[in-house]
Amino acid sequence: MIKRAIYMLAAISLLACNKDPYMPDNPPTYVDLGEGNAVYGTENDEAAKLASIKYMTYNIHASNPPGAPGTVDVNAIVNVIAQANPDVVLLQEVDKGTGRNNYTGDMAKEIATALKMNYFFYSSISYMRGLYGVAILSKYPLSNSRKYMLPKATPADEQRVLGVATVDLPGIDSMVLAVTHLQHTSDGGRLAQVNEVISQLSNVKGPVLIGGDFNENLNATDFFNVFDAVFTRTCATGTCTNTSSAQNPTVVIDHLAFRPAAAFSIMSHTVIPERIASDHFPVLAELKFNR
Repeated sequence: MIKRAIYMLAAISLLACNKDPYMPDNPPTYVDLGEGNAVYGTENDEAAKLASIKYMTYNIHASNPPGAPGTVDVNAIVNVIAQANPDVVLLQEVDKGTGRNNYTGDMAKEIATALKMNYFFYSSISYMRGLYGVAILSKYPLSNSRKYMLPKATPADEQRVLGVATVDLPGIDSMVLAVTHLQHTSDGGRLAQVNEVISQLSNVKGPVLIGGDFNENLNATDFFNVFDAVFTRTCATGTCTNTSSAQNPTVVIDHLAFRPAAAFSIMSHTVIPERIASDHFPVLAELKFNR
């Protein structure tokens, strides 16, 4: 109970002092600080530290199966994640109250509740009647949520964000999680955004896990020179499996990575060939802690 009270006080404090770039007034923005962040996995200080951690990135296409336009199937997304059984999930293209495809619910909350995971949702834009963005789900409590607005190449570009949270792992252990979804229409925009991602995470002490839809080809030297100077991708070789589109996969644009390199050893990297629930394959990796 003491630990939960600390999380609540931290959330209230953060909400009170948030300002640009965490929760800017324009465009409309939302970070879920009030519920769902410390429901599961609490009071874990006496538990043994994890030997390894499994984490997933998944662009869920607003839970709209590409083969069924105009519909939403949240359960299909839940089932894909449940079968993989990750400790942490980093989601992109998440709706909250939009009315898109007649869905007015809270997608991050619904998915997290079904999986018995904690969650934070980070809006990037207002869309239709609600909000659209990215989310972090975790088996373990989340705190210290922050959102950073990423630069745009032109005023007409869609706003993109970086969502960040701290996860309280078993055994008095923690790390930072980060999720993003970068611009799809501009090489220069993505390069500016990855530089901002690196800048905002540069002062984070301790391990960081990051994942997202980077919308960048593997041969983008300028982009990956910046990213790989700081992060280690779980798959950075010429043998990486294509992740998009799920129906006709031709590119690797969904990535998982970590820092510092010495903190982990890569145990596995898997692209899950699920073609029904979304237009992207989910990517799953397991890292061994080097303690």
